[in-house]
Amino acid sequence: MEVYARFPDGIGVSEKVFLTLAKFAPDGHLSVVAFDQGNSIKKLLRSFFANARAKSGNQEIYLKEPRDLNFTQISRVFAKTFAGIPNAGLFNDLGYLGPDFRELLGPKTMLIGRLENTNFLSTSDGQGWIPQLGVSPEDVVDRVDAFKTLVKINPWHRESWKASLDWLKDIYERCQKLGKPLFNETRYIPRNVSEIVLAKNLPNTLIEIARVFSPYGDFYKTQVPLLWVQEDGNIVKISSPRIIIETAEEMARVVNRPMLILSAAVDFEQYAAQYACVCDKAAGPMCGRAYWQDPFADPKVTNWYELQIALQKIAIPRMLQIQELARRISKPWWHKFTWLSDEAKDMIETS
Repeated sequence: MEVYARFPDGIGVSEKVFLTLAKFAPDGHLSVVAFDQGNSIKKLLRSFFANARAKSGNQEIYLKEPRDLNFTQISRVFAKTFAGIPNAGLFNDLGYLGPDFRELLGPKTMLIGRLENTNFLSTSDGQGWIPQLGVSPEDVVDRVDAFKTLVKINPWHRESWKASLDWLKDIYERCQKLGKPLFNETRYIPRNVSEIVLAKNLPNTLIEIARVFSPYGDFYKTQVPLLWVQEDGNIVKISSPRIIIETAEEMARVVNRPMLILSAAVDFEQYAAQYACVCDKAAGPMCGRAYWQDPFADPKVTNWYELQIALQKIAIPRMLQIQELARRISKPWWHKFTWLSDEAKDMIETS
C-alpha cells in the first residue's frame, strides 16, 4: 500500500484511509455520534414503548419487548434526524445494512460500522469478556466508510486480556488491508465490582489499558475518570477535575493515536464537564446516549413522530455545544502523525 502518513510508532496510514478522513473532516475537526449500543437502545425503547402503550393502547405496534426490526427503525430515525450535523455517525449492522441507509445519513457524515457482536462471550470462569464479530469487515466493506471495534477489559483477568488483544490485532490488520479507518474502543468493565469501586479504579487502569490496546487502530476511543456516580439516589463524588486532566495527559503521552472521548453511559451534564476538562488532549468527542437518551423516558413522548421532534430539540443543541468546543480547542485528527506526504498535506486544511 502507498503510505500517506505515519504515526510515532512507525505504523503507516494508507492513501485510502487518509482520503476517507480528509473527505469528511478536511479541517481536522472530527465529531462522532454513536448509535450502535444494541442492548442499551433496546432498554430505552422499552421505556418509550411503555409510554406509547399507555396513551394509545396499541399492543401490536408498541411491544413490551423490542425486536431487531424496532432497532432498525430507530437507527433510521437517528440517521434522518441527525444527518449532516456530526461529521461521523456510528451504527451497528441492524442499522447500516438496511436499504439505502448510506443515502439516508447523507453525504456529509462518515458512516462508521460496528463490527463486534453486542453480546460478548464469557470465559469459562465467568470473570472475563471475549469479543466476537457480529459481521466480518470483508462482508460489509462496501456498505460503510470506516469500522469500529469494542473490547471490554478486566485487567486482572489475563486470559480475556490476551484473547481481546489478539482479536483486536487481527481485526486491525484486516481493516488495514481493506483500506478503511478503524476506531478502536476499550471499556474497563470488570466482573462483580460495584460502580463506586469501578469508578475509583479508573485513573490508573485507563492508562495501562491505553498503553497496551491503543496501537491497534487509527483512532483510540477511551473513557476518562468519573466526577461522580449515583448510588441509591445519592450523588457520590469520585474524582476531581484535576485527576481527570492528569489521567488524560498521561494517556495522551502513552497513546500514539488521536484520542476520542466517549461518554461511557454518563448523563450529558457529566459528559460536558468531562470533555471540557480534556478537550485540549483529544481529537474530538465520540458520544452516544449522553446526547439523545432523555426523550425515550419522557412520558409526553408517545409516538415515533414525537420522538423525532424531541430528539431534534434535546440532542442537537447538545451535539452542537460539544462540537463547537472541539472545533475551537481540540486537536486535529492528524496531530499524532510524525510524517505526512506532500499528497496528504494537499488534502487537508493545515492552517
